[in-house]
Amino acid sequence: MIHSICAPGRVVLFGEHQDYLGLPVIPAAIDLQIKITGQKTRNNEISLLLDDIHQVLTFKPSMDNPLPKRGYIQSGVRVLQREGIIPINCGINAQIISEIPIKAGLSSSSALTVVWIKFLSELYDHQLNPMELTNLAFKAEVTEFNEPGGLMDQMCIAHGYINFQEFDPIRCTRLLESMSGLVVGDSLETKDTLSTLTNIKHGVFSALEEMGVQKVKDIQASDITADIVKEPFARSCLLAAVNNYTYTNQAYEEFYRRGKKFNPDLIGDLMSKHHNILRDELRISTPKIENMIHSVLKAGAKGAKITGSGQGGCMIVFCPGKEELVSKAIEEAGGKAYRVNVSSGAGEC
Repeated sequence: MIHSICAPGRVVLFGEHQDYLGLPVIPAAIDLQIKITGQKTRNNEISLLLDDIHQVLTFKPSMDNPLPKRGYIQSGVRVLQREGIIPINCGINAQIISEIPIKAGLSSSSALTVVWIKFLSELYDHQLNPMELTNLAFKAEVTEFNEPGGLMDQMCIAHGYINFQEFDPIRCTRLLESMSGLVVGDSLETKDTLSTLTNIKHGVFSALEEMGVQKVKDIQASDITADIVKEPFARSCLLAAVNNYTYTNQAYEEFYRRGKKFNPDLIGDLMSKHHNILRDELRISTPKIENMIHSVLKAGAKGAKITGSGQGGCMIVFCPGKEELVSKAIEEAGGKAYRVNVSSGAGEC
């Protein structure tokens, strides 16, 4: 029996580089999708046609073979075998098609991992709720490779919509099921996610250690001084975390109190303030992205910020009623524009 599962990409409206610090975030699932279609076979082999990169991936499931670097397909199989959700000897023939740009900050890797975990589970008659799916995908993508990321991407893609995610304790609160006026601008500059995450995470925790504090929540921006945190980049990383924690909470209060009637000028302004911190303190923007942001604000956008780990990739623009002008501005600045809608989470296509 042929089975199909789709999963969305994601953008971060508020809380970039916050989840792996245990701080809240507000991401949005978007309708750029990845789709897996396939069925079980009788042989002990997994064969996947990766349509977008014109490759075929074929391997025999094994708990013993070393995982290839960032081999999320193989790690997903291993995690589900370890949990007893799929058998050790399993055969699958499937095709993967994706609309999500790769290495662009729209969480293509997490979308692949989430959709694969859900596809495999349901193929073997095991239903996962969104939080179970989140945790298994996190194990496959992050834990198995000892990578520095947090739960945000997997949780957003599994749950869908616009959510307020907390990690101490873990909670996912839906804020909105739709939000008009979102445009993604792809700079077409590739980025190195792991290096960026590792450097910023190390900077924050180094600064916290110098201050003798365990959690970002426990300090104010005014507490972070050069005589206490002597290394400039570590100081900037911690200052960014504190300020972006403030902006994320302000956006949450506006969305939570007013729902769909939120103040668009306030949300746009908070997005732009958030970006300025990412640019000036974390230094993850690029000249091309800055030119794109300048262009979309000039075209009437209410706010814009880089999304994803940075140093390339995409930005997200909030521009209700100005989508066409903003898309044109992105293209004229040398990027690629995607007019996107908020999407439901991973599920049947």
